[in-house]
Amino acid sequence: MNSVLSSLQYCSRAVRGSAAPALIAFIFGSFRALAPALAQEAAAAPAASPETRSPSPALTIGAYYYPWYEAPESRRGRNEDWMSKALRGRLEPRQLPKLGVYDSRDPAVIAEHIAQSKRGGIDFWAVSWWGPGGREDRVFRERILEHPGAAQLQYAVLYESTGRLGRLNAPNHENLLGDFAYLKERFFDHPHYLKIEGKPVVFLYLTRVYFRDRGQEALAELRRQHPEVYLIGDDVFGPRYSSDYARQWDAVTAYDVYGQSLQSDGATRTALKTLTSHYTNARDRAHAVGTAFVPAIAPGYNDRAVREGHVGRARYFSDAEDSREGDIFRAMIREAAVPLADPKCRNMIMVTSFNEWYEDTQIEATAGNAGTTAKDNSGAGAFYTEGDRYEDYGALYLDILREEKEAAEKPDGSSE
Repeated sequence: MNSVLSSLQYCSRAVRGSAAPALIAFIFGSFRALAPALAQEAAAAPAASPETRSPSPALTIGAYYYPWYEAPESRRGRNEDWMSKALRGRLEPRQLPKLGVYDSRDPAVIAEHIAQSKRGGIDFWAVSWWGPGGREDRVFRERILEHPGAAQLQYAVLYESTGRLGRLNAPNHENLLGDFAYLKERFFDHPHYLKIEGKPVVFLYLTRVYFRDRGQEALAELRRQHPEVYLIGDDVFGPRYSSDYARQWDAVTAYDVYGQSLQSDGATRTALKTLTSHYTNARDRAHAVGTAFVPAIAPGYNDRAVREGHVGRARYFSDAEDSREGDIFRAMIREAAVPLADPKCRNMIMVTSFNEWYEDTQIEATAGNAGTTAKDNSGAGAFYTEGDRYEDYGALYLDILREEKEAAEKPDGSSE
C-alpha cells in the first residue's frame, strides 16, 4: 500500500516577439466581451455543499489475528476446551464466540471471520506467526491465504519474537535471517500479502525488548539481505520514546495498549489522556527521523484466566456512572487513533486484537445471548472479573469500528 501524496503544479507561458501586443489585446478584449455572461453563469451556479468536498483521507484498519485455536475434539482427549483459559469462558453464564469453541483451520470459521472483518471495516490481518512449519504457519499458508474468500482482505505476518528470538532477558537472534528467507519464499509474493510502498509488511513483536540496545548487527544484516521488506516495530511504550529507537524501523506502533494506559490509570478518562500523550510524543519523535507512526487501540484487557499478575480492566469508563460497554474503544478511536493516523503509512490504525480471547482484547463477535454479568466460576465468584461487569456484546465492537471509520472519512470528518 502506498502513501497518498498530492502536489500542486504551476505552469506559466511567456509570449515573446512582435505578435505579443496584438495577441494580448485580443485576449483581453475577448475576456471583456465574455465577462457579463460568465458572471451571470457564476451567479446561477449552486454553491458548493459539504457533500461535494473532497473526502478525508481513507483509513487503513488492521487487526492482530490468532490462528492457534483447536476444537475440543482435536485436543487429544483433553476435557477442557480453549475457552476455559479465557475470561469469557469463566463467566457465569459463559460468553462464547458467535462461532462457539471453534477450530482455526475450519474454512467456515475463516469465512465468518472475513465476513466479520468486512462488517467492521477491517482491511487486513496481521497474523501471529511462530516459525516455519508450525501450526500457525500452516493455518496461515494453507487455510487462510488459500481460502476462497481470502481476496476480500490483505494479510501480513506478526513475527512472534518471543517464540523465535529467545528469552526476554537473553535474546538470541540466530533465527532471524532464516525466518525472513522463509517468509520471502512462502508469503511475500502472494497476491493478498499486504504491501506499503510496494514492500511486504512485517510486524515485529516486542522490538522494544529484542532490538533496544541489542540485536543491531542482526537487524543490519536483515536489512542488507532483505531491503524489500517494510518493518513495523512494536516499539512504543510509555512517555519517553526516543528518535534513536524509531530510526531503526520503517514505522513504529504499540501492541500493548493496556500496559501504558489502562493498567496504571484504570478504565478511566485519565488513562485515555495518558495514552494519547504517549502516542503524540512517539509520533513526533518518529517523524523527526523519517519513520512513520501507527496508533493502536484495544477494547479492554483481562488475562486473569490464563496468567497471574495483571489487574483486569472493564470495557467502559469506571469513572463515569452512565458509561456503557464499548465507550473506551470508541473514545480511543476518536481521540488517540484517528487524529494521529499517519499519511506516511496510509493512515493505518491497528486493533489489538481481532481474536486474542486469552487476554480479552478481542473484538470478534460473541453469541450475544448471555446478558451481562460480574460473576465468574471462581471460588469467590469474582476472582476473574474483580467485580467489573462483562456484557455478551455480540457485534458491538465491529459496528463501533465501522461507524468511527466511516465518520472519520466523511468530508467534514465529523463523528456524528
